[in-house]
This record gives sequence, C-alpha cells and structure tokens, in this order.
Amino acid sequence: MRNLLAAMVAVVLSCSTLSAQTLKEKTSFGFKAGVNISTFRTAIDYQNFKPAVKLGQVFGGFVQIPVSSRFIIQPEFLYSQLGAKTESQFWGEATFRYNYFSIPVLVKYKLISTWNVFAGAEADFLIRARQKQSLKTSTITNDIKDFDFAYTAGFGTAGPRWIFDARYIHGSQDVSPSAGENTFFNQAVQLTLGYKLLKKAAKATMAK
Repeated sequence: MRNLLAAMVAVVLSCSTLSAQTLKEKTSFGFKAGVNISTFRTAIDYQNFKPAVKLGQVFGGFVQIPVSSRFIIQPEFLYSQLGAKTESQFWGEATFRYNYFSIPVLVKYKLISTWNVFAGAEADFLIRARQKQSLKTSTITNDIKDFDFAYTAGFGTAGPRWIFDARYIHGSQDVSPSAGENTFFNQAVQLTLGYKLLKKAAKATMAK
C-alpha cells in the first residue's frame, strides 16, 4: 500500500511536466462540492451490527492534467465527511461521523461527447471522528486509525466549465473504534459538481 501511495505522489508531481512538454491541451484548475452517501462495510455479523447510510459534505479543489487526447490525470484535495448510522447490541443506535482530508488521484478516459469514466485511489487523513448516541456526542479521534486508503471508480460529464462526477469509494482500512473482531470499513457513493476556475495552455507554461 505504501508503494501505491508513493506512486500516486509521483504521478501528481510529474504530470504537470509531462503535459507541458508533450501537449497543446490545457491544464484546468477548479473547485468542487457535493455529498457523500456513506456507510460501513463489514464481513461479519458482529452482535447484530446493522450499518445504514448517512449524508456528509465533500468540497475542495482539483487539477485536470491532460496526458493525451483522451486521458486526463486528476488529483484532488478534499474535505470529506464519511461514516454511518448503526444499530448493534454493543452500541445500540449510534451515528459515526469521520472527517477526512482526502487526496484522490484519478485517471479519466474520455468517451463519446462529454462523458468520461475514471478509476483511481485516494489517501484519507483523519481530521476528527465523532460518535453520537442519543443526545450525547463523543470525540473518538484517538480511537480511530488516522489514515485510510481507498479505491475509487465512477463516471462523469463535463462542459466547458461545469463538471459532474459520480463515484464509488471502497475503503481498505479498519475504521472501527474498538479492537477485536468488530471490524468495518468505509464505503460511499460520492456526487459532486465542479467548476473550472483557471485554464493555462501547457505550451505557455513551458515557455515560462
């Protein structure tokens, strides 16, 4: 996993140079915001553990770096709320809210017209975690792993300025607040609307 994360960082650092040297197309910068429809994924039925979906915010910035006429590398820098509503014999009814600083790196492939498909991975760094039961809210940041690594895939459509993406996020790290067999993982459907703020020609960047 560390090797894959290192590869993601290398892609982000090298793509701007690659596009500037080889392409006439433009690199795009912008912001995006939307909603996470998240829950927990578990492989076992631990004490009748029943996760349900909850809604969370996601917003931040992105860069689109074309590397060919059809392929785009898109790193993003997002504030993302994940978690779930749950019911179990251990916790009773509870709501878990995990706030992350997320860095997805996507490879997008342009289809016909304005549509595209994409896949990639993301590094999620925990900012704060909270658990709510009845009227009591507790901070459980120190009880949760401070890093999650997730795989993602989806589709989108893009105009000259506006971008819509829909993706599935599949976490790979145990994010349960207790040790033992009670393990569960983040998963979410993310819907976002983005707006390109700045475009700069790759050759102009190279000339500078």
